[in-house]
Amino acid sequence: MFEMIQRLIDQEAQICIPAGNLTPRANLYELGMTPYTAIRLLLAIEREFRVEFPRESLNRQTMATLENIVRGVRASQFVPAYEWREAA
Repeated sequence: MFEMIQRLIDQEAQICIPAGNLTPRANLYELGMTPYTAIRLLLAIEREFRVEFPRESLNRQTMATLENIVRGVRASQFVPAYEWREAA
């Protein structure tokens, strides 16, 4: 999963270093990711992993680090889409 997300970061986030050199807690925003590229990255991750992030997790913190992104993907894989849509 890490390697796939790193590939997507390289394609979408436009940060100043290769994603393969990132530590799990490196802040992507501090490395040059903008809100626009964060949204592109989020959409690419949702497509790649066939998940949909719940509305409450759509924030800057979720996309700030590789570790947070992995945590968000894993959490989204176990939440049925209908469950969070009904709560909205």
